[in-house]
Amino acid sequence: MHFKIHFMRRTLSLFLVALVAAVSSVSHARQAPFVAVDDPMMPFVEAALSEGLAPDWNPNSWPVSQKSLVSWLQESKDPSKWLAATSERLLERLPPSADLADYVHTDLRAGIRLATQDRRDLVRHQQMDELSWQPMLLSRTWFQAGSWTASLGLRFDRYYEVDPDGMDTAHRWFSRAEDAYIARNGEWVDFFFGRMGRHWGATGGTGLQLSQNPRPMDHMSLRLGGDRLFIESVLAELDSFTGDGRATGTAGADSVRSGSIRRMLSTHRLSLAVTNKWTVGLSHSTLYSGANAGFSLKFVNPFNVALYEIDNRPKNDENNGMVGAFFAFRNARTMAHGELLLDDVDVLNGTEPASIAASMAVRRSALAPDLSAGLTATLVTARTYNSEQTTGQYSYLGRGIATQFADYVHVRAFADWMRFPGWIVRGGIDVLRQGEADFRGPLPDIDAATLFTGTPETTIRPFMRVMGLTSAGLDVAAEAGWNSSSDHLHQPGASHSDVTASISVSYRVLGSRSLK
Repeated sequence: MHFKIHFMRRTLSLFLVALVAAVSSVSHARQAPFVAVDDPMMPFVEAALSEGLAPDWNPNSWPVSQKSLVSWLQESKDPSKWLAATSERLLERLPPSADLADYVHTDLRAGIRLATQDRRDLVRHQQMDELSWQPMLLSRTWFQAGSWTASLGLRFDRYYEVDPDGMDTAHRWFSRAEDAYIARNGEWVDFFFGRMGRHWGATGGTGLQLSQNPRPMDHMSLRLGGDRLFIESVLAELDSFTGDGRATGTAGADSVRSGSIRRMLSTHRLSLAVTNKWTVGLSHSTLYSGANAGFSLKFVNPFNVALYEIDNRPKNDENNGMVGAFFAFRNARTMAHGELLLDDVDVLNGTEPASIAASMAVRRSALAPDLSAGLTATLVTARTYNSEQTTGQYSYLGRGIATQFADYVHVRAFADWMRFPGWIVRGGIDVLRQGEADFRGPLPDIDAATLFTGTPETTIRPFMRVMGLTSAGLDVAAEAGWNSSSDHLHQPGASHSDVTASISVSYRVLGSRSLK
């Protein structure tokens, strides 16, 4: 017995030493305040990372900290000509110093988007007879004192009303609070409470557990660890459904007679930097719902893996769970990210179609002078993100928490020409094959195809996109492409071709003031 106890103590001690060594680095680059995941700066941050910015950081979780981004840009060594000049444009849009610990910072951005369609995803054509116009006004103020950050954010956006895939999220004046939160940055523990967009995946790629696709959600998050080993947990409150399983966005009104079903999302991921180049991780999430669903000790526990716990007793709520695995790779010229998600697989009987999703994103720099290239691919089967109970569908206000669609394969190849400071010229091609299943509709029958149900539509779209950050604070993005579809709208033999294009222009004003 003495030997066994001694052996266990020694093993535990070695494990604790290894754990402390793994999490000893605390500059984990995700301290509040954050750069919003949909900020026009983000494509340039991705390009800068591929050009050698912050070589010791493996990006796989967004948003990124403003403080860290300022430090990276100021301390970048031996940057390329494009990166050196573009860094100045990025720094103009960020707080003036990475070491300014006690300050108030304000960012005001106004702009407009003009496009051939309301839908932001130009690969999926939306027939419209008139030009879509979407003005936007965004105000964010951050108060930071020591390890605490308070962010007050408000956004006015006509897109809230005209979004063809989701519900109107703004009842008054097209506006709602966004990037509104309180956060504390600790040595090994970070805590967040509020509303903000998150993206667990490659920038420019797809996140299969959490992505920037839905509107920013109200949630709490906890991060434990350092750069090499850490756990992230998110508990989000989703929109409630009516008692008869309808999504209305208002859990009163027409819900009074039928009752209201509350919906919550709990998602976790464990990341380990195996080397300076490779990061691997595991993730799982549970969407649970019920008349009294709320904070759940069972689902907020990151070590109650969804694969085992969704149907085990006690089962107090209906739930839909999924598990996943991912990796990130980065060296001097290549960035890559891959993810696999398992929603449901029939192991015992083998009669139910698999519900899986997979994504891959690869970017290679310096293929030629001023030229980089990338490839992204996403596959989602017909039953993924769906459930027998409508309340278990993986959505928030009509928009997918991960992807917006199911039953498809989408591949994009592109090349970026970065010759002029603060500008990226991108040429590429999209290939999309979309089946008829919709994860917000009825769950496809088990006899249906695993992928490409009904009559799939195929779209090929060559495109050109120009993005710019001017020294005057103007952010510009323009894109045009030629959509060519066969079996258009899932009609056998139908074809359709059209131009889809958009231009977005915004101007920002910012300022900082010390609180001392």
